Amino acid sequence: MGRVREYVYERLGVDRFQWGATAMADVVAAAAIAAAADGSESEETTDGVRAGIPNRMKGISIGEKKRLAFACEILTDPQILFCDEPTSGLDAFMASEVVRALRDLAAKGKTIIVVLHQPSTTVFRMFHKVCFMATGKTVYHGPVDQLCPFFDSLGAAFRVPESYNPADFVMTEISISPETEKQDVERVEYLIWEYQNSDIGAEMLKNTRTTIDEFGGYGEEKEEDNGPTYNSSFSTQFKVLLHRSLKTTIRDPLLLRVRFAQIVATAILVGIVNWRTELTGPTIQNLEGVMYNCARDMTFLFYFPSVNVITSELPIFMREHKSNIYSVEAYFLAKSLAELPQYTALPVIYASIVYWMSGLFASALSFLVFVCVCVALTWVAVSVAYVGACIFGDEGLVVTFMPMFVLPMLVFGGFYINANNIPVYFRHISHISWFKHGFEALEANQWDQIDAIPGCSSNLSTTTFLPNVTTSLPNIKNVTLAASSGTFCPASRGSGILERRGIVTPLWLNVCILFFSFFVYRLIGMLALKARVRFAK
Repeated sequence: MGRVREYVYERLGVDRFQWGATAMADVVAAAAIAAAADGSESEETTDGVRAGIPNRMKGISIGEKKRLAFACEILTDPQILFCDEPTSGLDAFMASEVVRALRDLAAKGKTIIVVLHQPSTTVFRMFHKVCFMATGKTVYHGPVDQLCPFFDSLGAAFRVPESYNPADFVMTEISISPETEKQDVERVEYLIWEYQNSDIGAEMLKNTRTTIDEFGGYGEEKEEDNGPTYNSSFSTQFKVLLHRSLKTTIRDPLLLRVRFAQIVATAILVGIVNWRTELTGPTIQNLEGVMYNCARDMTFLFYFPSVNVITSELPIFMREHKSNIYSVEAYFLAKSLAELPQYTALPVIYASIVYWMSGLFASALSFLVFVCVCVALTWVAVSVAYVGACIFGDEGLVVTFMPMFVLPMLVFGGFYINANNIPVYFRHISHISWFKHGFEALEANQWDQIDAIPGCSSNLSTTTFLPNVTTSLPNIKNVTLAASSGTFCPASRGSGILERRGIVTPLWLNVCILFFSFFVYRLIGMLALKARVRFAK
């Protein structure tokens, strides 16, 4: 059984269809979910003209968008269809075609309620009933073919001229102008009184009272105790939404190319600056900078673009969810899974370029760990972006307020300030910083493999201590100076570097914390989206 009612809104091109998807793809997505209600199947073909992307790709015309909107809504076989200005922006022929299609639906026993502005005479005559309102009251509500006789019965002043659009005439009579407000209000009140005391008005009042007695009065539609019901199962919703999200991503190759070029260019630039860095005392800081730069890039290269992914689709999601087409969980999980391939491949490309160009510890296992950490950092950053998008709902608000959360995570990430020197009342911030756990994982992956730093051996006879430096560092024995080369060495082995940074968390635990953070932030994002749906007007 289909849904009781559906809505066809006026703003079709902006927030009704998936940007970049074809018209057929939109219909197939709606049909697949609707078909699951009665066990039928829909043909999954998505060839056709795309709906378009604002300011980037031209798609179908306004008239085609109107018809596409009707196609998507009537697939659920609603008994009542609300249409908000379905003929706006159309020429006379297309407007009559749209209304004729609505009339055909009405002939099949459905109730069609339409809001129109300035309908042509042809379009106006197609309707069975019409309702005119002014000052919040009904001026006329009844059959279209009785409108002119009703006004003719009020006297010559209200007679509808021949060859004149009845809709335009009535709208003129019930309009109130500031210059003649008093006379216009009196005229409108007279028309309302005449209608209420006419046979048509009495019949309408009788029908209204009968309906109230039958259904128990007015009131908002109440949801069932077990929550909203959907036309299809969760698995069907998830499958269709996943397919649609993947198609939308694939059909926007420009965005993928830009992201790919951005990742490659940034990685090559980092690799050139740190080209095959040879491990010595002075270059330790360079290598640490490379690793913290990876943690930073994996956040900011993906965080801001990911915000738009959710905020741009929120109007579509809100509309379709309000129509009980699919659940919040199905949409969020499908969207998250559809985005994972690109948010996995791109950090792998970045990590592969940076790792081998910058001269980090050459080991296959260390390289795989490096890649894994970069991917985990990206997933966490995208999850944080989803949280911000679901909470604020507007890209401008996300960009304005979320840095107040992200920047403290960056500052307390362990590179700009030593973990041992962070004040106690700020350490809780560092514990939830994905920059910290990512940086510590990369540091441990690099320095755990280094048994001795060339030129920094503490056994050198030419080595002397630096009193003015060692007094401020916790590991005095590791701060040495090779007299033969004048090289400053913060440590003689890799473990000393980790001790100097205050890194005590094992590598495996930092990686687990990153993946755990990914799931936590995704869960927070989904709960925020559910809250937005619940409290949305």
